[in-house]
Amino acid sequence: MIYFLDPGGRGRRPVELYKDIAEKHGFVIAGSNNSRNFSADESRSVNAIWNDTHLRLNLNEHRTYTGGFSGGARVAGSMALGCPTCRIAGVIAQGAGYPNSREATNDRLLYFFAVGNQDFNWPEVVTVRRARERDGLPYRVRVFAGKHQWAPAAVIEDAVEWLTVRAMQAGDLPQDPTFIDRRFREEQAEANDAEKKADVMAQFDAYRSLVSDFAGFKDVTEYEKKLTLLQKSAALKAALNSEQEQIVDQSRLEGEISPKLQAYIDGTADDPFALGDAILQAMRRLQDESEHSKNDVRRVVAKRALDGLWIEGIETGEQELESRHFEKAEGCFQLMSRVRDDPWPAFLLAETHAAAGNRKQAIKDLREAVRRGLTDADGIESDSRLQVLKSDPDFQRLIDGMKRH
Repeated sequence: MIYFLDPGGRGRRPVELYKDIAEKHGFVIAGSNNSRNFSADESRSVNAIWNDTHLRLNLNEHRTYTGGFSGGARVAGSMALGCPTCRIAGVIAQGAGYPNSREATNDRLLYFFAVGNQDFNWPEVVTVRRARERDGLPYRVRVFAGKHQWAPAAVIEDAVEWLTVRAMQAGDLPQDPTFIDRRFREEQAEANDAEKKADVMAQFDAYRSLVSDFAGFKDVTEYEKKLTLLQKSAALKAALNSEQEQIVDQSRLEGEISPKLQAYIDGTADDPFALGDAILQAMRRLQDESEHSKNDVRRVVAKRALDGLWIEGIETGEQELESRHFEKAEGCFQLMSRVRDDPWPAFLLAETHAAAGNRKQAIKDLREAVRRGLTDADGIESDSRLQVLKSDPDFQRLIDGMKRH
């Protein structure tokens, strides 16, 4: 069993993405429609999905896992760490590390991390990876080409197969020699490919996986020696230093703008209009650097910083909306809508105005979100904050038009 948690309460999203993997490997997966970022009912949502599935299904108590994306990954970690009696065996965390203000110190808890190479939370995952390596805690990290998003299906299949190998290693699942042989050959191929490309971090990941994941199944003496030599090498030290430089550079770039963003949101600026324009110009400079810098690493770091600041604005607005501070929420979403022609801030403005009782403006916001590319008519119809609009003929016309297209 895998419980997947989406930061926006879109429980169908991970189920639709990964249902074929679940069927192939004999898993049940469930997504929560109630657990969402900054919700005051997080624990209630988690308890509801747990109780519902345990009433309906006969589940293997040794092979229950949680997973999630972004804020949902943090909730998944909290779910695994906060319920010792649940005996959750592992977490598949996508686009984030540990739960906020909490370290995953349970030495039996398996942790699989998936993160895009352009994800603004890449530094967080790298930092957690180092901590788990230092402390000897079980983990696997997969970096894919992409931004802050649910991981590609192939990455999650790797997660499911890794969890399966570790379950066999722990004695919670009968050993399948054919399956183990295939996984071992695939890891050997990854190690050989990394050696040919002289990709030091990929070599490190492959060697340590061969050693830690196949101990007791295969003779891994060769890879133990390679791993030891690599750990002492100048090449690995240089690669780790390069990672750290990227982390520091991203933090510096974000630190130049984030305090201004907070002052704008808090309403402490003497001239909020001028400050909003200054923030907008600074973020556009970052965008230009992320698109046109001649240095490949610099482009990626600038993109991570830009995305991190944009999400900071969005998530701060979501917090204010959850607290029913509608004016502050509106300010956040309007500013972020000026940064990017993205449907999400327009949709959040619709939620804000609907919650504040301004139905006419909420429908205008939804039209703008659709113009910007929003296509999920079912998601709009089921959104709890937009239920007050369902009786409005303009709302129904908007939904009907989306479904026709």
